Amino acid sequence: MNMNPVFFSAFFPAFACAAAVPPEPSALEAICPPSEGKAFHSGWISLGLKAADLKEKQVSAGHITDVGEAQVLLHFPAGWKPQDRRTALCIFPGGGYSIQAIEKEGSRIAGWAAEHGMVGVVVKYRVSGTSNALGKFPGPLLDARQALRTVRENASSLGIDPLRIGVMGFSAGGHLAAMTSTLWNRTLPEEAENPLKNISARPDFSMFIYPVITMAPHTTHGGTRNKILGPHPSPALEEMCSAERQVTKQTPPVFLVHALDDGVSCANSRLMEQACRNKGVPVSLNLYPTGGHGYGMEKRGHPTDQWPDAAEQWLKEQGFLPSPASARGGAPSGAVPSSGTRRE
Repeated sequence: MNMNPVFFSAFFPAFACAAAVPPEPSALEAICPPSEGKAFHSGWISLGLKAADLKEKQVSAGHITDVGEAQVLLHFPAGWKPQDRRTALCIFPGGGYSIQAIEKEGSRIAGWAAEHGMVGVVVKYRVSGTSNALGKFPGPLLDARQALRTVRENASSLGIDPLRIGVMGFSAGGHLAAMTSTLWNRTLPEEAENPLKNISARPDFSMFIYPVITMAPHTTHGGTRNKILGPHPSPALEEMCSAERQVTKQTPPVFLVHALDDGVSCANSRLMEQACRNKGVPVSLNLYPTGGHGYGMEKRGHPTDQWPDAAEQWLKEQGFLPSPASARGGAPSGAVPSSGTRRE
């Protein structure tokens, strides 16, 4: 995809009150989309949540750590206009709450979303491979909720339908997406002074790709659990951060992907599927015999190569694709009322 980077922060009036520090002058410039109607993306935009003065660094190609400031990067589809009412996909890269696969599980996924007419939103949430504080609950959840609220608050300027904002997360990012989908109405004292706290943080649909779901020691991924909970979590915190235990009838529709040979046990996705079925939440579990972990949307010659097509079909079944460019808005007309599908 030929992307033209531009700064787009002028479409975010809520940042003025949400940000702890003023944005950089360049981020205040209103740059119009390309006149030829090509796909394009914004620059990194602060969500106003900043921790320590860390210097972000690349640990390997496409992987970063020491992210001290929550930010978003928006990918807009060809033909986008501010008056559109498109579906938006907020994307959480994985990395065990220590690093982030910001390209393979971030910008490339946002490009896929834009190719399908959606606005792709990469969420760079705060993590660190050296600081024990960053990556620990509730920090990543605060960042995820802030991203959803910011996009929803500014939907009318971003060509987004506020009732068509979903999440997709990979590995630990899948756990973050799952917490966002199940704890969206949980009051967090850290947000008491947040000017966006009354904006809904509920995703309208949820997609978890080779996710960590539970914090139960015998099933979870140990490194992810230790980073988000710390070495000696209380039973109450473990339960709160186990997404399968927090599913309610109000949990948005769920799409799951896992390979049977994944080092992160596919029992995580099975637990989420069963929890959704128990509560009548539409759910689609896509299990593949091989594929391993951490493949993003790369084609590796495994059955997991099929999951992007399955995701596209599910979004169509749920009424979120095709992403409408009209201003009619409203809830998706094609939402599936049943408990969904299962593929093995």
